[in-house]
Amino acid sequence: MSRQIEQALLSLMPTYGSDLPPSLVELAGSLLAQSRHRASTLKADEEIARQYACANIACERLKTSLDLPPIAPRPPIPPRIYNRLYAHLDAILPNASTTPRSSRVRIPSRRIRENADTMPIKSQPRAVPSRGTPTKEMSLAKFRVPSRAASALQARKLDVQGSRHHRVHPWIQPVIRHMCAESGQKKLAPTIFAGIECTLVPDGRPAEDAWLVDHVTDLVAALYFFVMMRVRSITSVGAGINRESYVPLRKEILTLLAQAGQQVAVPAFEDDDAFWAGWRSIQSRDFDAAVAKVNENKWLSGDWYDGIVDVLCSTDKADVDMLEVEQEQEERQASLPTRRADAMLQEQNDYLSETRRADFAAWRDEMLGKIARAVPKESVVKVDA
Repeated sequence: MSRQIEQALLSLMPTYGSDLPPSLVELAGSLLAQSRHRASTLKADEEIARQYACANIACERLKTSLDLPPIAPRPPIPPRIYNRLYAHLDAILPNASTTPRSSRVRIPSRRIRENADTMPIKSQPRAVPSRGTPTKEMSLAKFRVPSRAASALQARKLDVQGSRHHRVHPWIQPVIRHMCAESGQKKLAPTIFAGIECTLVPDGRPAEDAWLVDHVTDLVAALYFFVMMRVRSITSVGAGINRESYVPLRKEILTLLAQAGQQVAVPAFEDDDAFWAGWRSIQSRDFDAAVAKVNENKWLSGDWYDGIVDVLCSTDKADVDMLEVEQEQEERQASLPTRRADAMLQEQNDYLSETRRADFAAWRDEMLGKIARAVPKESVVKVDA
């Protein structure tokens, strides 16, 4: 990830050398980690430029202090979409340089002052503030440049701390990504995670429903089911929930969930028990109860669920655009000459090329037409016997 961040920074500053300031790389990685938590439900076309936009924001915020060269953004998406994404991320990502420090002075309370006045001086030995002599390592620590590994680890810790702050289990996001990747629906992973986050921590506070405390895995399976059914209803006309479609999909979801519980790796900086807190194995009856619970509480009434149509439409449009680009490239390559520049037979001397053959066929048809018009049809040649 650090290598990708550096490539994005170098593309933003073409005139800068390859030795980027560590503080710039660290800020870009930190902004990227925070954006994945604060803006986890971007559209498919916006998700492509998330990393580039975070790098651009980092350059803009440090261009004065680091004396950076002129920044020339070349986003991988259309400028209109990129400008909207940049403004959104710049507004929600905190800027440490603009955060004022607290200037309050702590004043002793009245009771402490009275006790200090009444107590004799001899019974109050003053503690002389002192600190140990710093070692050589401690003195030079603040002047050392943090390594790339330390910067990446700090960014990951910020991401984990943000997730814990909102009380969303850390295993939910990688499990959803695994399930969507196995089913070929990677683009829907942010949408499903947004639905789970809105259900577990609505408005940034833990939900009041006690059922959610012990049935987080059930909720993940149920919301994944409803999203898949929503996708089928959009892409297939007349597709609905019935016994024939419900049972196979339930079996597929339970298989994906069990597979994710075995294959999702715990991050190196995370404890196993803390990472898998709230996870449990569920059966068919648990899945059915979770689906009924979601219907009863109307947890599907949200922007994340209504926006599934936009996600599918934007993805389909991107696929169509990519297909058109590939077709244009194939046609362009097919029209190019296949001979090399150093070949003996050049274009002006190749009389059997496709272009020359087509020109000859058109010339021949034209000349035969002229001959036919010049010779009378009624003329008959008489030969003496």
